[in-house]
Amino acid sequence: MSDSGFSSKRRSMSSVNKVLSSLVSSLNLDKRLKEHTLMSLWPTMIGEPFSSKSRPLFIDHEGSMVIAVSEAAVGQELSLMRTQLVKRLRIAGTGLGVEIRGIRFDMKHFHRKEESVNDQESASAGRQRRIENTPGPEELASITLTEEEIADIQALKTRLTAADGDNPQMHDRIVALYEKELRARRWMEANVTTRCQTCNQPSSMLYGSQGLCSLCFFATQIRPAQSEDPLKH
Repeated sequence: MSDSGFSSKRRSMSSVNKVLSSLVSSLNLDKRLKEHTLMSLWPTMIGEPFSSKSRPLFIDHEGSMVIAVSEAAVGQELSLMRTQLVKRLRIAGTGLGVEIRGIRFDMKHFHRKEESVNDQESASAGRQRRIENTPGPEELASITLTEEEIADIQALKTRLTAADGDNPQMHDRIVALYEKELRARRWMEANVTTRCQTCNQPSSMLYGSQGLCSLCFFATQIRPAQSEDPLKH
């Protein structure tokens, strides 16, 4: 084969690699987007007083949603509701394409205040930076969704109805949150330059010395061992 042939082959392989890399990145991004949407539903699903005493941290590799609780008593009460909570999350997750297999509780990270990767910034400056890097209602409304994204929203509505046709209000809530996440993703990509060093997604705040988004940070902080959740049964 001539040198020009080898060169052409290398260019072709390089092009394929770029397409594959872009596809993998897109798939990971879509998964993260749907996980964000599902976790955003937690306060609606759990209601008060628990919504202010617990918050989802991330979904682990086994498909369990890790929930931070303010104290052991809250974790104990939620553990008694585990079966019905998992059922609700599974129904919503099925529509979103996120498999939920369980819930586990963490009592160490509810009040934790992680430090920004920019340690030299003052606390007030850090808070201001976070506000500036988070889109408000006007910024979100200014985002024009693509035809593909609109079709994705419609497909989500269809999947939710197929998974559970008896809860249209919850479906509307899920769809609204998903659309909000889509718009926020587009805004973040255009306006936020700081990226997580693990998932490479734009993040308004980075945590720890490695510079991680909140989901990746907690995933590294919380051990996957069964003993981590003393309330699991």
